[in-house]
Amino acid sequence: MSFLFMDFEASGLEPAWDVPLQAAYVETDSDLRPVRETVLRARLPAYVVPSPDALLVTGLDPDRIEAAPLSQLELMRAVAGILDAASPATILGYSNLKYDEELQRHSAFRTLLPPYATSMPGLARADVLTMLRAVAMLAPDTITIPVTPQGKPTMQLGPVCRANGIAFDEADAHDALNDVHATIALFRLLRERAPTIIAAMMANAHKSGPAGLLARPEPLGLGLFNRMIPIGGIMPTPGNASSWAVADLTVDPTYLDAPPEELGEMLFANGERPIRLVKTNAQPILLPWEMAAPAARGEVPPDRELQTRLARIRGHACFRDNLAIALAGRFAGKEPSPWPDDSLYSGGFIGRDDAITSRRWHEVEWDQRVRLGRELLGDVRLKAFANRWAWLEAPGELSAAEREKGAAWFDHRLDTRDDVPWLTRPAARERIAALKAGAGPGDLARVRQLDAIERWIAGRGKPLSCAA
Repeated sequence: MSFLFMDFEASGLEPAWDVPLQAAYVETDSDLRPVRETVLRARLPAYVVPSPDALLVTGLDPDRIEAAPLSQLELMRAVAGILDAASPATILGYSNLKYDEELQRHSAFRTLLPPYATSMPGLARADVLTMLRAVAMLAPDTITIPVTPQGKPTMQLGPVCRANGIAFDEADAHDALNDVHATIALFRLLRERAPTIIAAMMANAHKSGPAGLLARPEPLGLGLFNRMIPIGGIMPTPGNASSWAVADLTVDPTYLDAPPEELGEMLFANGERPIRLVKTNAQPILLPWEMAAPAARGEVPPDRELQTRLARIRGHACFRDNLAIALAGRFAGKEPSPWPDDSLYSGGFIGRDDAITSRRWHEVEWDQRVRLGRELLGDVRLKAFANRWAWLEAPGELSAAEREKGAAWFDHRLDTRDDVPWLTRPAARERIAALKAGAGPGDLARVRQLDAIERWIAGRGKPLSCAA
């Protein structure tokens, strides 16, 4: 199987509200020899206010963003094509499962493309940062984890690479392609130094691996930050087979007769948490206990006691029934987001008819796209996105009332002073002022960059095609 390494640089850190500005993909064979690489750069949509902090970190200046060759629609169509052509493959990145994958999902969702493309048959997902954490716990002598000037361990990609002999200048960081090449080099090093651990972790790259382990009758090890704990699989979450309830076997299961309400509270308790949730589709650090035990911390019961506790938990029918009720009701009463951008997970899966219409939407001209959005899209979220893109890209195809509604949405999105979950221009200006106030005498270049960002954000307005 081949590997597809990826990295995004984006307008900010909130996948539901920010957008990718740069994407890099490098496909390799099983020996990590590059087969092809692709770099994509996109302009910022007019309705998105970029995070000043993110622009400072990435070094993406306004002129370069404005000169990018692709629109967001074009970039995400290209990404969809890369994913489709790569299968079968394992997709890897550095901290990609928590960020880059989420950004890809939400951006695909907003552009009427399949949001779960990386979970389609033939594709698996792995995170080199997660595997580094596993190696650092289980074979600490094989890898060097650097420390910050304050003496704290850091797993940032650049410092980790340099600490382990991989050339990666800090000036090269936060460029998508440079980050991908560094990730490949680090993955190669981990495979060479800790092959057994990496092989076990790669078996968890597809959800079938962890699910198979959790169904076993013996204890397992689950990685939490810098330690392993013994756990046992209990059951998948009703309605979500990719989320498993597991028992922390260091805790005596005196809770087996607890009602559903108490069991639900245990899932999110502070401190000791007798019951946890494990995402089988997010490459958990989940290993046989005999492999994980050396990285345990504190008092751990003997193996025989761990097995006895797991047997008690699994054999208690009333507990399993009550836990199923608690799991099924853990989101009960939670209000769905009023904003379509933030409703990927709360608004349900996209239906087959809407998926077909969305695919057709990308194949036709704007006059037909507007018709498809009006007449055939049933999902209100997709309909909102279709209307948004029509107003931004082809307002002449809309009625006067539709253009007026789009303009009101745009003004609110950029300049509202309401308490909203996205970054607005007023909030961005306040953040820039705070960053300038905290600058020292040696930060002149940083202040100049902030001035340029402030002028750019202030000058952003309606696209020329919508100005009338």
